[in-house]
Amino acid sequence: MKTVYSLRIDKELREEMEKYDVKWNEEIENFIRRRIEELKKEEILKKINEILQTMPETKSNSAELVREDRDNN
Repeated sequence: MKTVYSLRIDKELREEMEKYDVKWNEEIENFIRRRIEELKKEEILKKINEILQTMPETKSNSAELVREDRDNN
């Protein structure tokens, strides 16, 4: 289902748009979809960083931790 969303643009911009055979509504909708995906990714990264900030730091690197785990088994 589609809905209407209107916006105001400069008259000069509208005149330029009319010079080209482009489906502007599709272009704008695609742009909005891509932008929303970017915003969702940024939101997820922000949440991940918040979680990482709450985790204690370790002085060991991953190789040392793997070696220690193997030695204990």
